[in-house]
Amino acid sequence: MARTPRRPAAPRRDAGRPRGAPVTEAVLSRTLEELAAVGLEGMRVERIAARAEVNKTSVYRRWPTREALVAAALEGVLASFSTAMPDTGSLRGDVLALVTPIAEFLASDTGRAVLRAAMASSSALAVADVAARAVEGGGRGPLASLVRRARRRGEWRRGVAPTLLFGSLVGAVIHRVMLEHGAVTPRWLASLVTLHLDGVHPR
Repeated sequence: MARTPRRPAAPRRDAGRPRGAPVTEAVLSRTLEELAAVGLEGMRVERIAARAEVNKTSVYRRWPTREALVAAALEGVLASFSTAMPDTGSLRGDVLALVTPIAEFLASDTGRAVLRAAMASSSALAVADVAARAVEGGGRGPLASLVRRARRRGEWRRGVAPTLLFGSLVGAVIHRVMLEHGAVTPRWLASLVTLHLDGVHPR
C-alpha cells in the first residue's frame, strides 16, 4: 500500500532570519511602536512578533511578560542615550547633553506611552529598575562620568547626590509632559538646567 506523502512542514516565521541582535532589535523596535499606538493594556505580543517577522515563542523565550518586553525596549533607548554622551568641557554643557535627548524622547508619542506604562502598577518596578541601572551604571554610567569630570573642574559641591540632581531634572520633564502638557523647548530645558545647577555649584 502506497504511503501518503507527508506535507512539508510550514516554515517558521523567523526561518532564514539572522538570530541574536538583529532579531532583538526588530522586536524591541516594534514593541515601542506598538506601545505608542495602543498603550500597555492594548499591547499584544502576537502582533509585535508578526510585525518583527519572528515566532511569538521566540519573543516569550526572551521576555516572558509584556512588562519585561517594555523594560527591555526602554533599556535599549537609554543605552543609545548613554553611548552618545559627550564631554562638553563644562558641567552645564554635560547636563544639557545628557538630559536633552531623554527629554525629547519623553515628549514624543512613544515616550509618553513608555511613561504611562511605567506608571502602571504591574510594570513600574521593572521600568524604574532599568532606568536607574542605565543612568547610574554601577559607577560607570554617563551620570557617574559627568560627575567625575565636574569634580575635577571644581564644579561640583561636596555632599550633593548625583541621582538627586538627575531625578529632579527628569521629574520636572515628566511633570511638564504629562501634567502640564507643555512643550519641552530648548529654552525651557536650558532654564531648568540652570535652575538646578545653582544647587550643585560650590559656594
